[in-house]
Amino acid sequence: MTQPRVFVRGVGAITALGANWPASLEALAAGRSAIGQVAGFDVTGFPSTAGAEIDGFTHTGDRRLALARVAAREAWQGAGVDVAPERLGIFLGAESGRAPFATLHGLTRGAGGGARFDHAQFGVKAAALVAEFDASIISPAAVASALALDYGAHGPAVTISLACASGASAIAEAARAIRLGVCDVALCGGVGADVDPMMLAGFGRVGALSARGVSCPFDVRRDGFVVGEGAAMVVLSRERGTATVELAGEGRSLDAHHLTAPDPQGGGAMRAMHTALAAAGLDAVDYVQAHGTSTPLNDAVEALALRRVLGASLDAAHVSSVKGALGHWIAGAGALGFLCAHAALEQGIVLPTANLAQPDPACAIPHVLGSAIRSNINAALVNAFAFGGANCSLVARRCA
Repeated sequence: MTQPRVFVRGVGAITALGANWPASLEALAAGRSAIGQVAGFDVTGFPSTAGAEIDGFTHTGDRRLALARVAAREAWQGAGVDVAPERLGIFLGAESGRAPFATLHGLTRGAGGGARFDHAQFGVKAAALVAEFDASIISPAAVASALALDYGAHGPAVTISLACASGASAIAEAARAIRLGVCDVALCGGVGADVDPMMLAGFGRVGALSARGVSCPFDVRRDGFVVGEGAAMVVLSRERGTATVELAGEGRSLDAHHLTAPDPQGGGAMRAMHTALAAAGLDAVDYVQAHGTSTPLNDAVEALALRRVLGASLDAAHVSSVKGALGHWIAGAGALGFLCAHAALEQGIVLPTANLAQPDPACAIPHVLGSAIRSNINAALVNAFAFGGANCSLVARRCA
């Protein structure tokens, strides 16, 4: 039985390389990287001090929402869709927001800051600070709800919080909702605001971040990922309009193996890719926008899984990861990857993996080095593999 088609009507993004997707794409194609020393706060003593930070981005309130609104506006204006409110859905990959770091620091000192927790002192000093923990800022669902209000969406408003697989999973669920007739149009994607003291400290403590401050996916020198920030949004529709790209297949799976390490045989990743390819009716693609985090184990496992799924056809394809240029957006990563695949399909721009200079023999896949290449891309695979073993793969292709 042929499944209903889902078309990509508009895309938008704000990144550390550009205030919109065309500007970001131009910089990415040139092989530029936005990763550098974090300047927005004092990083002295942190396990890693690097990030892909958006300079000069002013906002009030929730940084996640401010970023998502920029990307959503671009995608929506480019889509040119007309849809009844009850037929419009919002699907967003997002994690919990965070109160200002000064507030968190103040709370830690509110009990005296010593070995003994002074309850009386905390009750006095913390009262004013607690008021700054606004649910509209720290709730994972707050951003999707705000976007629903912005665009008058009366259909489903869904937040997916699956760490690094959040954004891709939101796009997958949006496509499924359209195929099932739940809505006709979906505004979907992901946002990450991860150049943050808590993220640097947390990921640094578990050893996930690059001590050198360099993201070089699939490189023999890789030693961890680098945090980034931004938002990538997509408008999907049941109606084709002027679309040249469609989302042809989605696959989701779970390793059920370990909280932070992937299944070393790539079983979960393979299931996600197989499912997405089967749904699209394909067994090969021309381009893979890999998850490619620049962590030693994850990159090697993904390369192994790609080889096992695509076999000899992989040698005729191109593979790259955007994280060498823009860092890891966590909840927004998969959505950003989808925009890279869309650019390859629509414009023939196959992006490089920034900072990849010495490919690891354990990651023997057809990398794109230096700057973008031009190629006739008819089908593309996007991977997003998360902590906890949550996996999502998307297959997009040019419209017939």
